[in-house]
Amino acid sequence: MCFKIYYTCFSFVLVLFLTGCNFGTRTYPVTGTVNYDGQPLAQGMITLTPDGTSSNTGKSSMAEIKNGSFSIPKKYGVVGGAYRIFVESVESLGDDAGSKELFPTFSMDYHFQEGTNPPLTIDIPKNGKRK
Repeated sequence: MCFKIYYTCFSFVLVLFLTGCNFGTRTYPVTGTVNYDGQPLAQGMITLTPDGTSSNTGKSSMAEIKNGSFSIPKKYGVVGGAYRIFVESVESLGDDAGSKELFPTFSMDYHFQEGTNPPLTIDIPKNGKRK
C-alpha cells in the first residue's frame, strides 16, 4: 500500500517536472496604432503570426483596426519572440459597387519581448510597401 502512494506521488512530480510546471502558455496583450500615408488608418485588420523559423510556437492573433488603433487582450495576445505582422484594409466603392484594397497586404517582422511591450506603431507609406 505504501509503495502505491509513493509511486503515485513520484509519477505526479515527474509529470510536473517534464511539463515545467507550466499549465498554460503565458501571453501578453498588444496595443498600437496603424498609420497609412501619415494618417490613422480608418479601418482594417492586423494579424500577428509567430515566426516558426525562429522557433516561435505561439498562436496567431488578430484584431480589428478602427480609427488607427487596435488592441489584442492578454487572453488572445502574443508570447515573446519573433512575429510576422500583416495589415490589410479595404475601402468602400459605394452601396452596390463593393470594395477594393486600399493597399497591398503590408507585412513586417517584429520581435516581442516576454512581458509588457510598449504600444506598437506601424507606419504604412502611400505605396503600401515598407521603406
